Parts: sequence; C-alpha cells; structure tokens
Amino acid sequence: MAMADARRRGLPGWALVLALTLAGLAAVQSARADIIDRIVAVVGPDVIMLSDVRAVTTLGLMPDAADDEAVIAQLIDRALILAEVNRFIVPEPGIDLITSDIADVRRRFPTLEALAAALATVGLTEAGLARVVRDNRRIDSYLSQRFGSTVQPTEAELAQFYRERASRYSVGAALQSFDQVREQVRRDLQEERRQALIADWVSRLRARVAITRP
Repeated sequence: MAMADARRRGLPGWALVLALTLAGLAAVQSARADIIDRIVAVVGPDVIMLSDVRAVTTLGLMPDAADDEAVIAQLIDRALILAEVNRFIVPEPGIDLITSDIADVRRRFPTLEALAAALATVGLTEAGLARVVRDNRRIDSYLSQRFGSTVQPTEAELAQFYRERASRYSVGAALQSFDQVREQVRRDLQEERRQALIADWVSRLRARVAITRP
C-alpha cells in the first residue's frame, strides 16, 4: 500500500516543505514503539496496515469516511487505482500543489509540534506524508484524464435532476429557480455521472485483483 511504502522510502528535502523541527519529532519518538500494528487488507501485492487507517483518521485525509471500515474500503480503492496510475505516465504534480496540500493538513493542527506529534504517533514521516499527497494528486490527474469528459446532459435531464434534488438548491427556506442555478445543476449532474463511471471502473478493478481481509 502506498502509505506503508511511503514510510520505507524518503524524499530528500521534504522536511523543508513541511517546516517541521527534529526537536518536535524527538519529543514523541517513543510513541512509535507503542504502536501495535496489523494487516487489515491485502490488495494484490499491496498491504494495508492498521497504521494506515490511523494515519488517514488522525490526519483527516479521508474526511467523508464515517468509520474505520469506510476508511479501509477507501484505502482498498486507492490501492487499486494507484496500481493503475503507476502503469501509465502521469504528469508529476507541481511543488506548489503538494505544498498546498501539506499546508491543508497542517492547518488541522494548532501547532507544527502538534502535527509532528500526530505524524510520529501514526509512524509516518514528513517524507511519507509528502508522498501520500503526491500520489493523491497523481490519482486526481489520472481520473480527470480518463473520466473528465461525459456526455452533455439534455435540458430535460437537467430539469429532472433539479426537481429530484431541489433542496440542494435552496438558500435558507427559499428555493432558487432552475434558470438561476442551471449551470450549477449541469456541473452537479456531470460530476454525479463521472463518479458513477469511476465507481463502475473500480468495481471491475476489484473483480480483477485478489483482495483479502484477514
């Protein structure tokens, strides 16, 4: 799994990106020895560890996952997708994008020392975090290339989508008219269709790859 792999391979210089101090890490180094890890899933050649689940939860990397089982399911899908991404030439994300994503993680903690403590607690280095957000960007880029274009919906499809989800387009108690939100409705419908295509594709990946839950 990518996060476990990230802990094994360093990226020189990423400590500067994160601006974390060695002193902050040293203060919580002993926490690593207390981590009890175990395998939660095997996806082809990739192994997902309990520490990966803890890292995702602690660092807020999958905010829409309601519980550990949802996190594991998303990590399995991520491993499947990343394996496909690694088969192709996907442009590397710019340093500014990686820095921005790391800054988003950092803002979830009151201080840099708190982030350093969280990283140490889940056994993840600054280089490992940088690699995780890099791979997330590579995944996004690949999905955009592969599923970026969908068939343009008709006016009738847009109107039906609007009627079925009218509450989404309300401001307070006032419902915005279809004409007011037509472009937003178009974007929402296209994104829903895109996500359905991705879900179907991932389902087929799951059928092709051996997945084991101990």
